[in-house]
Amino acid sequence: MARVIGMSQRWHVLTYASTGAAAGRSARQQRLIDLALAGCAAGFGALILVSSVDGRSTAGLATDVLIGAVACAALYLRRTAVLPVAILGVAASAVAASAAGAALVALFTAAIRLPRRAVAVLTVAAVLATGIFPLIVPDAGGYSYSTQLLLGSLINLGVVGWGLMVGAQRNYLRTVLQHTKDLELRQHLLAANARDQERRRIAREMHDVLAHRLSLLSVQAGALEFRSDLSPDKTRQIAGVIRQTTHQALNELQEVIGILRDGTDGATLLTPAVGLDDLAPLIDEVRLGGSDIRFEPPGDGVRTGLPENLAVEATAYRIVQEGLTNARKHAPDSPVRVLVRARAAELVVTVSTFLRGEPAAVPAAIPGGGTGLRGLGERASLVGGDFSVETVGNQFVIIGRLPWTL
Repeated sequence: MARVIGMSQRWHVLTYASTGAAAGRSARQQRLIDLALAGCAAGFGALILVSSVDGRSTAGLATDVLIGAVACAALYLRRTAVLPVAILGVAASAVAASAAGAALVALFTAAIRLPRRAVAVLTVAAVLATGIFPLIVPDAGGYSYSTQLLLGSLINLGVVGWGLMVGAQRNYLRTVLQHTKDLELRQHLLAANARDQERRRIAREMHDVLAHRLSLLSVQAGALEFRSDLSPDKTRQIAGVIRQTTHQALNELQEVIGILRDGTDGATLLTPAVGLDDLAPLIDEVRLGGSDIRFEPPGDGVRTGLPENLAVEATAYRIVQEGLTNARKHAPDSPVRVLVRARAAELVVTVSTFLRGEPAAVPAAIPGGGTGLRGLGERASLVGGDFSVETVGNQFVIIGRLPWTL
């Protein structure tokens, strides 16, 4: 029983394998298949020839065998010259009994590979050939003309139907394989896009965590380096700010690295860690560094901490943080105004740096800069908002318009 099942599976693979699988066979396997089909065609042709030898001359039989041999040999070209081989086989079967097997194999191949219209024409031609041969060799095998025509037509139609079924199955398998390849390609693209988004998100978080702290350190260290008029108390105060800022930067960096490594306590880089309530401490921290900042909070009537607004609040915080960082980096002596307003289902965050003298260049144009501003644009887009930077008169203005639930 197992042997029968195994033979059935091999036959299924042989007949229903897709074109791609057939192309993957070795040349030796192809030759063996062609040889087996040619042998089957020759055997079936010989069987028909034996039944029609009565009353035929030696020359006629020799001619029949020669035509059948040519038709069987042509089967080696059945894949590359499907239509010519099928026409040759059908035409040969009309005058030679030994070509009947070759005609069936060629017709089967044509039904698999050719368009339906061509198959229909070949089928009609095969039926006509079946009706022509009994006229040349009457009563072959003791069968009447009508019996030979009926049997031959049924065999040809059966072979064509089988070939059409195999062709349909191969097309279906080819479609499935192509669909599978498309899905795999789509999965690769989605995975690549996800990795790219993750890299961008990590870059934004690392920048937001470190750039603010490091800019504070730079300002304070610069004060110690270039100002010789500082009193001992002021020097100690600045040193204390540097130490505190360094510790905070290390702690925040440690938190981000912990999240990236193993997601400590289920935290992720997508979880908002700051909001509007954290703006006042941020402003006070920057003021310790000597910055002149005017802060106008959203007011007591604005509800903070709503679940639907958490991502928006975190984005607003990062906008203010980046604006203050850029002010320290590019206009350290300029006053800054921070304005946060919630109105008409929109949260507007404005950070204006009042430049002294001629308007400074946009920070994004500074070599090596602009990473934070690009990250803010991505953040605002992710929450469905809008972000822009512009220079108006003596002000460099960062504006974020974010959706807000009142």
